[in-house]
Amino acid sequence: MYQRTVRDRFIYLLLLVGLLIGSGAGSVWADVVHLKNGGRLEGRVTRQGDRLKIEFRGGVIEVRGEDVERVEKKALAEDIFGGRLKNASGDAEACVELAQWARENNLEKEYILALRTALLIDHNHPKARRLLREYRLYRADLPDNKEAAQKMLDDMGDGFGILRSRHYRICYNSVDVFAEISAERLEKLYDAFMVFFEDRNFEPAPLTDRLEVILFDSAQEYRRYAREVFPQMMHSAGFYSNQAQRSYFYDSISENNISYRDNKEKLQGQQQKIEEMRKEVIRNNDRAVQYVVTDSDGKEKKFNRDQMLGELERQENVLAGEFARLRDFYLNQNITVTIHEGTHQLAYTCGIHSRYYHNPKWLVEGLAIYFEAPDRSGWEQPGMLHRDRLKKFLAAGSLGRAITLEELITNDEMLEVSGPRAGDAYAAAWALFYWLVNQQHEQLFDYIYDLSLRISQPDKPYAPQQRIEDFEKYFGEIGQLEQDWRDFMAETGRHI
Repeated sequence: MYQRTVRDRFIYLLLLVGLLIGSGAGSVWADVVHLKNGGRLEGRVTRQGDRLKIEFRGGVIEVRGEDVERVEKKALAEDIFGGRLKNASGDAEACVELAQWARENNLEKEYILALRTALLIDHNHPKARRLLREYRLYRADLPDNKEAAQKMLDDMGDGFGILRSRHYRICYNSVDVFAEISAERLEKLYDAFMVFFEDRNFEPAPLTDRLEVILFDSAQEYRRYAREVFPQMMHSAGFYSNQAQRSYFYDSISENNISYRDNKEKLQGQQQKIEEMRKEVIRNNDRAVQYVVTDSDGKEKKFNRDQMLGELERQENVLAGEFARLRDFYLNQNITVTIHEGTHQLAYTCGIHSRYYHNPKWLVEGLAIYFEAPDRSGWEQPGMLHRDRLKKFLAAGSLGRAITLEELITNDEMLEVSGPRAGDAYAAAWALFYWLVNQQHEQLFDYIYDLSLRISQPDKPYAPQQRIEDFEKYFGEIGQLEQDWRDFMAETGRHI
């Protein structure tokens, strides 16, 4: 197993601190503006002609230069924190002490950053792990953040309302029950996600605000919105935008959803025909009458009156099963999409994936599909065997269109939703993640941990050769891994 060195982690740390704290700060010194009326303002000062713009934690204010008596230099708590964190020199204990100082100075985000930094240096530091976990468990009452809620309503327009759960802020125009059920699913996902990574000694970053979700009443409304804002996603069943930091879904079983309604109306039409036929048979008391029914194979069957009533009852039972399957299909689509996109949102928000790096798409999608896998009763936990993806993966191999390990690792375009091989690629991404969880567990989480710390320039791609080198550093030579992977999945397929 590849071992992360303190030096490796601290190099990433310095980059991270520089990006999160130092960027845009200019000097590490802040200013105290003394006004002629005796007041004082504290923040970073920028002179704009005869006015001074003062940036502080609560916002921005401008004052006229003639109203200022003097400006003195003073270090802000945030700047002191940044300097002390950079000087930690790989000392996990010093980072924990700094976290406690940050908390005393009401620097909440810096408190979390210092604790996570301690865990970058010493992955099993007991106090850092305990404090992070306590923060997540006992700081359950996230702020209402009425400004953020109002912004969601302003963004979405008339007809939308807000529902708050423990960790989510949901803006919706669907029926209330869909929003409530979605909130329950997302909270269940949140708990499972945290436990999954904490049990593997990977502490997700705690939330400082609720995660934002948009719910639409129907596919038509969802697609109309996506066409204007995220056109590449308009034909998907849901998506997470890393840019907007919001997840978007629609209610597949809404009566306003054309696809569900049309299929339901077809079944209702068949149901009505059965009912009309039953009434006709009951009215006709002639037991000698023969009824002719043509089955799905085109074969004709003849029934007397009593037999026909029995046949109609059989057809009605079959139709009831079709109604249940129709509802289950669209309900499972709701569940699967919610868990999949919700996993993306948690992974980026909680530091599992870096917002500042080109994460390999097989890993991003593989993790989400690993979480989404439904069981027969809905969704209970991540890691269930995803039978549909497994069948797709094995079928691709038997039909000669298998996606190689090298292709999957190096070519993100294969996982574009509209791509010609997207179905096979998504199945392969799940299969690779599932195999690694089961066969190279520690190496997989070291690999995820490594990538989560990285920062790259937006215009600098993650080169194919570098992807292979990074992958092989943790898991071994891909030529041998290819066969081991396929053998494992083939054996798994023999048990379903």
